[in-house]
Amino acid sequence: MNILKQKSFIAIAVVMSFVMFATPILAQQGEMMAGRMAGEQAGRANTNGMLWMAIGCVGSWIGIVAAYIYEPSPPTTPLLGKSPEYVASYTDAYKETAKKVQTGKVWTGCITSAVLYTVFYIVLYAAAASTTDTIY
Repeated sequence: MNILKQKSFIAIAVVMSFVMFATPILAQQGEMMAGRMAGEQAGRANTNGMLWMAIGCVGSWIGIVAAYIYEPSPPTTPLLGKSPEYVASYTDAYKETAKKVQTGKVWTGCITSAVLYTVFYIVLYAAAASTTDTIY
């Protein structure tokens, strides 16, 4: 009977130590996920997609290079009073999401510009070809 009490005491001690050490890790994980979600939302909201699309239209390949080089920085106001893990995950998610938005929009602008230039030159060539056949 004494051995059974010792084994149950050891089992309870192991479970309690696991709970005591695992709880902060799980709480930290939840805090990191909250920071990541907030960073992604802020990255999408704060990135001016129309500006990057215009840069892609006007700048062509230079705009694409600029979109890949430019590193967006998150605002610091929502990070005041937060834990270092939250700040790190927020910052990483913000930069990743904002970079994804700006590169996607700059590629859309560049492709749109290329299609419009191609259509313009085809129409211009067709108009020039049709006027050369006419005799006055």
